[in-house]
Amino acid sequence: MLKSIEKIFLGCTAIAVMALSACEKMVAIDPPLNEVTNELVFSSDKLATSALSGMYTGLAQAATQSTYTPVYNALFADDLIYTGVNPTYSEVYNNSYTSISTFQATIFQDWYSTIYRANSIIEGLQKYQGTSDRVKKQFTAEAKVFRAYCYFNLINTFGDVPLVLTTDVTVTAFLPKETVARVYEQIIADLTAAKADLPADYSATSGSRLGVNRLTAAALLARVSLFTGNYAAAESNATEVISSGLFSIIPAADMATGVWVKNNAESIWQMSSPINVINQYTVEAQTFLPAFNATPQFDIRDDLINLYSNSDLRPQRWMRVYGAGALEVVLPYKYKYTTQADAVAAGVAESPTVLRLAEQYLIRAEAKARIGADLTGARDDMNVIRSRAETAESTTADQATLINEILLEGRKEFFCEQSHRWFNLKRTGQADVVLETLKTGYRPISKLLPIPTAAIDANPNLVQNPGYN
Repeated sequence: MLKSIEKIFLGCTAIAVMALSACEKMVAIDPPLNEVTNELVFSSDKLATSALSGMYTGLAQAATQSTYTPVYNALFADDLIYTGVNPTYSEVYNNSYTSISTFQATIFQDWYSTIYRANSIIEGLQKYQGTSDRVKKQFTAEAKVFRAYCYFNLINTFGDVPLVLTTDVTVTAFLPKETVARVYEQIIADLTAAKADLPADYSATSGSRLGVNRLTAAALLARVSLFTGNYAAAESNATEVISSGLFSIIPAADMATGVWVKNNAESIWQMSSPINVINQYTVEAQTFLPAFNATPQFDIRDDLINLYSNSDLRPQRWMRVYGAGALEVVLPYKYKYTTQADAVAAGVAESPTVLRLAEQYLIRAEAKARIGADLTGARDDMNVIRSRAETAESTTADQATLINEILLEGRKEFFCEQSHRWFNLKRTGQADVVLETLKTGYRPISKLLPIPTAAIDANPNLVQNPGYN
Protein backbone atom coordinates (compact mmCIF):
# COMPACT_ATOMS: atom_id res chain seq x y z
CA MET A 1 0.00 0.00 0.00
CA LEU A 2 2.73 2.47 0.84
CA LYS A 3 5.04 1.77 -2.07
CA SER A 4 4.17 5.31 -3.13
CA ILE A 5 6.31 6.63 -0.29
CA GLU A 6 9.29 5.79 -2.51
CA LYS A 7 7.69 7.86 -5.31
CA ILE A 8 6.33 10.66 -3.23
CA PHE A 9 4.10 13.34 -4.75
CA LEU A 10 6.57 16.16 -5.26
CA GLY A 11 4.36 18.35 -7.40
CA CYS A 12 1.23 18.03 -5.29
CA THR A 13 -2.14 17.50 -6.90
CA ALA A 14 -4.97 19.85 -6.11
CA ILE A 15 -6.35 17.25 -3.73
CA ALA A 16 -3.08 16.91 -1.82
CA VAL A 17 -2.65 20.66 -1.59
CA MET A 18 -6.14 21.18 -0.13
CA ALA A 19 -5.97 18.13 2.09
CA LEU A 20 -2.56 18.74 3.58
CA SER A 21 -1.99 22.51 3.50
CA ALA A 22 0.15 23.19 6.56
CA CYS A 23 -0.57 25.63 9.33
CA GLU A 24 2.34 27.85 8.30
CA LYS A 25 1.51 30.40 10.96
CA MET A 26 0.65 27.76 13.52
CA VAL A 27 -1.86 29.13 15.93
CA ALA A 28 -3.12 31.49 13.24
CA ILE A 29 -4.17 28.58 11.01
CA ASP A 30 -5.87 29.08 7.69
CA PRO A 31 -9.58 28.17 7.58
CA PRO A 32 -10.42 24.48 7.90
CA LEU A 33 -10.52 22.21 4.91
CA ASN A 34 -13.52 22.18 2.64
CA GLU A 35 -15.84 19.35 3.70
CA VAL A 36 -16.34 17.99 0.17
CA THR A 37 -12.62 18.01 -0.51
CA ASN A 38 -11.87 16.23 2.76
CA GLU A 39 -14.42 13.58 2.00
CA LEU A 40 -12.89 13.07 -1.43
CA VAL A 41 -9.37 12.72 -0.05
CA PHE A 42 -10.41 9.89 2.23
CA SER A 43 -12.84 8.26 -0.18
CA SER A 44 -10.44 5.47 -1.19
CA ASP A 45 -7.28 3.72 -0.05
CA LYS A 46 -5.42 5.14 -3.06
CA LEU A 47 -6.28 8.76 -2.30
CA ALA A 48 -5.57 8.30 1.40
CA THR A 49 -2.16 6.93 0.42
CA SER A 50 -1.40 10.14 -1.45
CA ALA A 51 -2.32 12.13 1.65
CA LEU A 52 0.01 9.99 3.77
CA SER A 53 2.77 10.39 1.19
CA GLY A 54 2.32 14.14 1.46
CA MET A 55 3.00 13.94 5.18
CA TYR A 56 6.20 11.97 4.60
CA THR A 57 7.30 14.36 1.86
CA GLY A 58 6.46 17.45 3.89
CA LEU A 59 8.68 16.41 6.80
CA ALA A 60 11.56 15.21 4.61
CA GLN A 61 11.54 18.45 2.61
CA ALA A 62 11.24 20.75 5.62
CA ALA A 63 14.40 22.79 6.17
CA THR A 64 14.14 22.12 9.90
CA GLN A 65 14.35 18.36 9.47
CA SER A 66 16.88 18.25 6.64
CA THR A 67 19.25 21.03 7.70
CA TYR A 68 18.47 22.80 10.95
CA THR A 69 18.13 19.69 13.10
CA PRO A 70 21.63 18.30 12.40
CA VAL A 71 23.42 21.62 11.77
CA TYR A 72 21.82 24.11 14.15
CA ASN A 73 21.75 21.65 17.02
CA ALA A 74 25.45 20.86 16.56
CA LEU A 75 26.11 24.61 16.70
CA PHE A 76 23.81 25.22 19.69
CA ALA A 77 25.87 22.63 21.57
CA ASP A 78 29.62 22.09 21.57
CA ASP A 79 30.22 19.83 18.58
CA LEU A 80 31.41 22.53 16.18
CA ILE A 81 33.14 25.84 15.79
CA TYR A 82 31.59 28.08 13.15
CA THR A 83 34.18 29.88 11.02
CA GLY A 84 31.93 31.41 8.36
CA VAL A 85 30.18 34.76 8.06
CA ASN A 86 26.51 33.79 7.78
CA PRO A 87 24.78 35.94 10.44
CA THR A 88 22.18 33.31 11.33
CA TYR A 89 24.78 30.58 11.77
CA SER A 90 26.83 32.99 13.90
CA GLU A 91 23.82 33.76 16.06
CA VAL A 92 23.06 30.07 16.51
CA TYR A 93 26.69 29.20 17.22
CA ASN A 94 27.06 31.93 19.84
CA ASN A 95 23.66 31.14 21.41
CA SER A 96 22.98 34.87 21.11
CA TYR A 97 19.47 34.64 19.67
CA THR A 98 16.78 36.97 20.94
CA SER A 99 13.04 37.44 20.49
CA ILE A 100 13.70 39.42 17.30
CA SER A 101 15.74 36.63 15.72
CA THR A 102 14.04 35.14 12.70
CA PHE A 103 15.32 31.59 12.27
CA GLN A 104 13.18 30.12 15.05
CA ALA A 105 9.99 30.95 13.13
CA THR A 106 10.87 28.37 10.47
CA ILE A 107 11.61 25.72 13.10
CA PHE A 108 8.32 26.43 14.89
CA GLN A 109 6.31 26.41 11.66
CA ASP A 110 7.93 23.30 10.18
CA TRP A 111 7.16 21.09 13.17
CA TYR A 112 3.59 22.37 13.38
CA SER A 113 3.11 21.95 9.64
CA THR A 114 3.75 18.22 9.94
CA ILE A 115 1.56 18.07 13.04
CA TYR A 116 -1.22 19.66 11.02
CA ARG A 117 -0.82 17.07 8.28
CA ALA A 118 -0.87 14.28 10.87
CA ASN A 119 -3.99 15.70 12.53
CA SER A 120 -5.68 16.01 9.15
CA ILE A 121 -5.03 12.33 8.38
CA ILE A 122 -6.14 11.14 11.82
CA GLU A 123 -9.36 13.17 11.65
CA GLY A 124 -10.13 12.39 8.02
CA LEU A 125 -9.75 8.65 8.40
CA GLN A 126 -12.08 8.62 11.40
CA LYS A 127 -14.67 11.02 10.03
CA TYR A 128 -15.10 9.89 6.44
CA GLN A 129 -15.98 6.54 4.95
CA GLY A 130 -14.24 5.01 1.97
CA THR A 131 -10.95 3.64 3.22
CA SER A 132 -10.51 0.05 4.31
CA ASP A 133 -10.23 -0.80 8.00
CA ARG A 134 -6.66 -1.91 7.44
CA VAL A 135 -5.65 1.42 5.90
CA LYS A 136 -7.55 3.39 8.52
CA LYS A 137 -5.74 1.58 11.32
CA GLN A 138 -2.25 1.70 9.83
CA PHE A 139 -2.31 5.27 8.49
CA THR A 140 -3.69 6.63 11.74
CA ALA A 141 -0.86 4.93 13.60
CA GLU A 142 1.77 6.31 11.20
CA ALA A 143 0.38 9.81 11.61
CA LYS A 144 0.63 9.44 15.39
CA VAL A 145 4.33 8.52 15.11
CA PHE A 146 4.92 11.67 13.08
CA ARG A 147 2.96 13.81 15.51
CA ALA A 148 4.88 12.39 18.45
CA TYR A 149 8.22 12.95 16.75
CA CYS A 150 7.40 16.58 15.98
CA TYR A 151 6.18 17.32 19.50
CA PHE A 152 9.30 15.73 20.99
CA ASN A 153 11.41 18.15 18.96
CA LEU A 154 9.16 21.11 19.72
CA ILE A 155 9.26 20.79 23.51
CA ASN A 156 12.98 20.10 23.56
CA THR A 157 13.49 23.24 21.50
CA PHE A 158 10.88 25.68 22.86
CA GLY A 159 9.70 24.16 26.15
CA ASP A 160 5.97 24.62 26.80
CA VAL A 161 4.03 24.88 23.53
CA PRO A 162 0.41 24.70 22.37
CA LEU A 163 -0.83 21.12 22.09
CA VAL A 164 -2.69 21.05 18.79
CA LEU A 165 -4.66 17.86 18.22
CA THR A 166 -7.22 19.07 15.67
CA THR A 167 -7.39 21.03 12.43
CA ASP A 168 -10.37 23.05 13.67
CA VAL A 169 -9.28 26.69 13.55
CA THR A 170 -11.92 27.69 16.08
CA VAL A 171 -10.12 25.46 18.58
CA THR A 172 -6.51 26.03 17.60
CA ALA A 173 -6.36 29.76 16.91
CA PHE A 174 -6.02 30.87 20.53
CA LEU A 175 -4.58 27.84 22.28
CA PRO A 176 -2.34 28.65 25.25
CA LYS A 177 0.82 26.73 26.00
CA GLU A 178 0.66 23.29 27.55
CA THR A 179 3.36 22.13 29.93
CA VAL A 180 6.17 19.93 28.72
CA ALA A 181 4.84 17.21 31.01
CA ARG A 182 1.40 17.32 29.39
CA VAL A 183 2.87 17.23 25.88
CA TYR A 184 5.01 14.23 26.87
CA GLU A 185 1.82 12.49 28.02
CA GLN A 186 0.38 12.95 24.53
CA ILE A 187 3.61 11.80 22.87
CA ILE A 188 3.61 8.62 24.95
CA ALA A 189 -0.08 8.01 24.25
CA ASP A 190 0.47 8.43 20.50
CA LEU A 191 3.48 6.12 20.40
CA THR A 192 1.82 3.50 22.58
CA ALA A 193 -1.23 3.47 20.31
CA ALA A 194 0.95 3.35 17.21
CA LYS A 195 2.90 0.37 18.55
CA ALA A 196 -0.33 -1.56 18.92
CA ASP A 197 -1.49 -0.92 15.35
CA LEU A 198 1.60 -0.93 13.15
CA PRO A 199 3.26 -3.97 11.54
CA ALA A 200 6.52 -5.16 13.09
CA ASP A 201 8.46 -5.03 9.81
CA TYR A 202 8.80 -2.96 6.65
CA SER A 203 6.42 -5.05 4.58
CA ALA A 204 4.08 -2.09 4.09
CA THR A 205 6.88 -0.18 2.35
CA SER A 206 8.38 -3.12 0.45
CA GLY A 207 11.41 -3.13 2.73
CA SER A 208 12.09 0.61 2.57
CA ARG A 209 13.15 2.13 5.88
CA LEU A 210 11.73 5.47 4.85
CA GLY A 211 8.48 4.22 6.35
CA VAL A 212 7.64 3.75 10.01
CA ASN A 213 6.50 0.58 11.75
CA ARG A 214 5.95 -0.80 15.25
CA LEU A 215 9.65 -0.84 16.03
CA THR A 216 10.06 2.76 14.88
CA ALA A 217 7.43 3.70 17.45
CA ALA A 218 9.17 1.55 20.07
CA ALA A 219 12.56 3.14 19.34
CA LEU A 220 11.16 6.64 19.66
CA LEU A 221 9.27 5.64 22.80
CA ALA A 222 12.53 4.32 24.28
CA ARG A 223 14.11 7.74 23.71
CA VAL A 224 11.09 9.57 25.13
CA SER A 225 11.03 7.31 28.18
CA LEU A 226 14.70 8.05 28.85
CA PHE A 227 14.00 11.78 28.63
CA THR A 228 11.08 11.50 31.04
CA GLY A 229 12.97 9.34 33.53
CA ASN A 230 10.88 6.21 33.02
CA TYR A 231 13.92 3.97 32.83
CA ALA A 232 11.98 0.70 32.97
CA ALA A 233 9.99 1.72 29.88
CA ALA A 234 13.16 2.93 28.17
CA GLU A 235 14.80 -0.44 28.79
CA SER A 236 11.81 -2.51 27.69
CA ASN A 237 11.19 -0.56 24.48
CA ALA A 238 14.88 -0.57 23.54
CA THR A 239 14.95 -4.31 24.22
CA GLU A 240 11.97 -4.80 21.93
CA VAL A 241 13.89 -3.12 19.12
CA ILE A 242 17.22 -4.83 19.80
CA SER A 243 15.74 -8.31 20.16
CA SER A 244 13.48 -8.02 17.10
CA GLY A 245 16.16 -9.41 14.77
CA LEU A 246 15.26 -6.75 12.21
CA PHE A 247 18.35 -4.64 12.87
CA SER A 248 22.05 -5.21 13.38
CA ILE A 249 25.07 -3.04 14.10
CA ILE A 250 27.02 -2.31 10.93
CA PRO A 251 30.46 -3.95 11.41
CA ALA A 252 33.65 -1.91 11.74
CA ALA A 253 34.81 -2.80 8.25
CA ASP A 254 31.75 -1.11 6.73
CA MET A 255 31.09 1.73 9.18
CA ALA A 256 32.65 4.49 7.04
CA THR A 257 29.69 4.47 4.66
CA GLY A 258 27.51 1.56 5.70
CA VAL A 259 25.79 3.31 8.61
CA TRP A 260 24.47 6.05 6.30
CA VAL A 261 23.43 4.19 3.15
CA LYS A 262 19.79 3.79 2.31
CA ASN A 263 18.05 0.82 3.97
CA ASN A 264 21.12 -0.36 5.85
CA ALA A 265 20.67 -2.92 8.61
CA GLU A 266 21.35 -0.47 11.46
CA SER A 267 18.80 2.14 10.38
CA ILE A 268 15.38 2.16 12.00
CA TRP A 269 13.93 5.27 10.34
CA GLN A 270 15.40 7.25 7.46
CA MET A 271 14.23 10.22 5.40
CA SER A 272 14.20 10.67 1.65
CA SER A 273 16.22 13.46 0.09
CA PRO A 274 14.55 16.83 0.72
CA ILE A 275 15.19 17.77 -2.91
CA ASN A 276 14.02 14.68 -4.74
CA VAL A 277 13.24 11.21 -3.47
CA ILE A 278 15.51 9.57 -6.04
CA ASN A 279 18.56 11.63 -5.09
CA GLN A 280 21.38 9.74 -3.40
CA TYR A 281 23.09 12.54 -1.48
CA THR A 282 22.14 14.51 1.62
CA VAL A 283 21.78 18.09 2.75
CA GLU A 284 23.99 17.26 5.76
CA ALA A 285 26.90 16.59 3.42
CA GLN A 286 26.10 19.62 1.29
CA THR A 287 26.11 21.83 4.38
CA PHE A 288 29.05 20.45 6.35
CA LEU A 289 31.41 19.80 3.43
CA PRO A 290 32.73 22.72 1.36
CA ALA A 291 32.32 22.83 -2.39
CA PHE A 292 35.46 22.36 -4.48
CA ASN A 293 38.14 24.87 -3.40
CA ALA A 294 35.67 26.67 -1.14
CA THR A 295 36.55 27.84 2.35
CA PRO A 296 35.09 25.51 5.01
CA GLN A 297 32.65 27.00 7.51
CA PHE A 298 32.81 24.41 10.27
CA ASP A 299 35.47 22.83 12.44
CA ILE A 300 34.97 20.00 14.92
CA ARG A 301 36.16 21.13 18.34
CA ASP A 302 39.51 19.82 19.54
CA ASP A 303 38.03 18.86 22.90
CA LEU A 304 35.66 16.49 21.12
CA ILE A 305 38.40 14.99 18.96
CA ASN A 306 40.58 14.50 22.03
CA LEU A 307 37.93 12.27 23.64
CA TYR A 308 38.69 9.43 21.22
CA SER A 309 41.38 6.84 21.83
CA ASN A 310 44.04 6.37 19.17
CA SER A 311 42.43 3.12 18.07
CA ASP A 312 38.88 4.50 17.79
CA LEU A 313 37.66 4.24 14.20
CA ARG A 314 35.06 7.00 14.44
CA PRO A 315 37.42 9.95 13.86
CA GLN A 316 39.01 8.00 11.02
CA ARG A 317 35.73 7.02 9.34
CA TRP A 318 33.35 9.84 10.29
CA MET A 319 35.62 12.92 10.24
CA ARG A 320 37.66 14.48 7.47
CA VAL A 321 40.73 16.72 7.66
CA TYR A 322 40.39 19.58 5.19
CA GLY A 323 43.04 22.14 4.26
CA ALA A 324 46.54 22.48 5.65
CA GLY A 325 48.53 24.50 8.15
CA ALA A 326 46.63 27.37 9.74
CA LEU A 327 43.68 26.61 7.43
CA GLU A 328 43.34 22.97 8.50
CA VAL A 329 39.97 22.04 9.94
CA VAL A 330 38.26 18.76 10.81
CA LEU A 331 34.82 18.34 9.26
CA PRO A 332 31.90 16.01 9.99
CA TYR A 333 32.15 13.25 7.39
CA LYS A 334 29.36 10.86 8.23
CA TYR A 335 27.51 11.69 5.01
CA LYS A 336 30.03 11.92 2.20
CA TYR A 337 28.36 12.94 -1.06
CA THR A 338 27.39 16.50 -1.94
CA THR A 339 26.15 15.96 -5.49
CA GLN A 340 24.16 13.34 -7.31
CA ALA A 341 27.05 12.74 -9.69
CA ASP A 342 29.44 11.91 -6.83
CA ALA A 343 26.99 9.52 -5.21
CA VAL A 344 26.19 7.77 -8.48
CA ALA A 345 29.88 7.46 -9.33
CA ALA A 346 30.53 5.87 -5.94
CA GLY A 347 27.55 3.56 -6.34
CA VAL A 348 26.17 4.70 -2.99
CA ALA A 349 22.76 6.05 -2.03
CA GLU A 350 22.78 7.87 1.31
CA SER A 351 19.66 8.68 3.34
CA PRO A 352 19.37 11.00 6.34
CA THR A 353 18.93 8.79 9.41
CA VAL A 354 16.52 9.71 12.19
CA LEU A 355 16.78 6.57 14.34
CA ARG A 356 19.41 3.82 14.36
CA LEU A 357 20.17 0.78 16.43
CA ALA A 358 23.30 2.18 18.14
CA GLU A 359 21.11 4.65 20.03
CA GLN A 360 18.91 1.84 21.32
CA TYR A 361 21.91 0.04 22.82
CA LEU A 362 22.99 3.22 24.59
CA ILE A 363 19.45 4.01 25.74
CA ARG A 364 19.15 0.53 27.22
CA ALA A 365 22.61 0.82 28.75
CA GLU A 366 21.79 4.10 30.46
CA ALA A 367 18.38 2.89 31.61
CA LYS A 368 19.89 -0.24 33.14
CA ALA A 369 22.68 1.75 34.76
CA ARG A 370 20.27 4.26 36.31
CA ILE A 371 18.01 1.48 37.62
CA GLY A 372 21.16 -0.11 39.03
CA ALA A 373 20.05 -3.74 39.11
CA ASP A 374 21.99 -4.87 36.05
CA LEU A 375 25.22 -2.92 35.77
CA THR A 376 26.87 -5.78 33.91
CA GLY A 377 24.13 -5.70 31.28
CA ALA A 378 24.43 -1.93 31.02
CA ARG A 379 28.18 -2.19 30.50
CA ASP A 380 27.73 -4.95 27.92
CA ASP A 381 25.30 -2.81 25.92
CA MET A 382 27.70 0.12 25.88
CA ASN A 383 30.54 -2.18 24.88
CA VAL A 384 28.62 -3.21 21.76
CA ILE A 385 29.21 0.33 20.50
CA ARG A 386 32.79 0.49 21.75
CA SER A 387 33.60 -2.84 20.18
CA ARG A 388 32.34 -1.70 16.77
CA ALA A 389 34.52 1.41 17.08
CA GLU A 390 37.49 -0.81 18.00
CA THR A 391 38.16 1.05 21.21
CA ALA A 392 38.81 -0.50 24.62
CA GLU A 393 35.76 -1.97 26.32
CA SER A 394 34.72 -0.73 29.74
CA THR A 395 35.30 -2.85 32.84
CA THR A 396 33.83 -0.49 35.44
CA ALA A 397 31.47 -1.81 38.09
CA ASP A 398 30.67 1.56 39.67
CA GLN A 399 27.21 2.91 38.86
CA ALA A 400 28.03 6.63 38.68
CA THR A 401 31.16 6.00 36.64
CA LEU A 402 29.27 3.75 34.27
CA ILE A 403 26.51 6.33 33.68
CA ASN A 404 29.13 8.93 32.82
CA GLU A 405 30.87 6.51 30.46
CA ILE A 406 27.59 5.79 28.68
CA LEU A 407 26.83 9.49 28.26
CA LEU A 408 30.34 10.03 26.94
CA GLU A 409 29.90 7.18 24.49
CA GLY A 410 26.78 8.85 23.16
CA ARG A 411 28.76 12.07 22.80
CA LYS A 412 31.35 10.30 20.66
CA GLU A 413 28.90 8.22 18.65
CA PHE A 414 26.33 10.87 17.71
CA PHE A 415 28.34 14.05 17.10
CA CYS A 416 26.76 16.32 14.47
CA GLU A 417 23.88 13.87 14.12
CA GLN A 418 20.29 15.00 14.51
CA SER A 419 19.79 16.73 17.89
CA HIS A 420 21.55 14.23 20.15
CA ARG A 421 24.21 16.35 21.86
CA TRP A 422 22.12 19.51 22.32
CA PHE A 423 19.08 17.73 23.74
CA ASN A 424 21.18 15.49 25.98
CA LEU A 425 23.13 18.43 27.41
CA LYS A 426 19.80 19.87 28.52
CA ARG A 427 18.34 16.56 29.64
CA THR A 428 21.28 15.84 31.93
CA GLY A 429 21.49 19.37 33.32
CA GLN A 430 24.95 19.97 31.85
CA ALA A 431 24.17 22.69 29.32
CA ASP A 432 24.98 25.65 31.58
CA VAL A 433 28.12 24.04 32.98
CA VAL A 434 29.51 23.15 29.56
CA LEU A 435 28.45 26.13 27.47
CA GLU A 436 28.67 29.18 29.73
CA THR A 437 32.47 29.14 29.61
CA LEU A 438 32.57 28.17 25.94
CA LYS A 439 30.14 30.54 24.22
CA THR A 440 30.24 34.33 24.30
CA GLY A 441 26.47 34.72 23.99
CA TYR A 442 25.30 31.78 26.06
CA ARG A 443 22.92 32.43 28.96
CA PRO A 444 20.79 29.96 30.92
CA ILE A 445 17.74 31.09 28.94
CA SER A 446 19.53 29.96 25.77
CA LYS A 447 18.47 26.37 26.48
CA LEU A 448 15.10 27.30 24.95
CA LEU A 449 14.52 29.28 21.80
CA PRO A 450 12.19 32.27 21.97
CA ILE A 451 8.67 31.74 20.67
CA PRO A 452 8.37 33.43 17.25
CA THR A 453 6.99 36.95 17.52
CA ALA A 454 4.54 36.39 14.67
CA ALA A 455 2.95 33.47 16.52
CA ILE A 456 2.55 35.59 19.68
CA ASP A 457 1.11 38.51 17.67
CA ALA A 458 -1.47 36.15 16.15
CA ASN A 459 -2.45 34.56 19.46
CA PRO A 460 -2.87 36.72 22.58
CA ASN A 461 -2.88 33.59 24.76
CA LEU A 462 0.61 32.58 23.63
CA VAL A 463 3.26 34.05 25.91
CA GLN A 464 6.98 34.46 25.34
CA ASN A 465 9.52 32.18 27.02
CA PRO A 466 11.04 33.59 30.21
CA GLY A 467 14.02 35.88 29.70
CA TYR A 468 13.04 37.04 26.22
CA ASN A 469 11.33 40.41 25.84
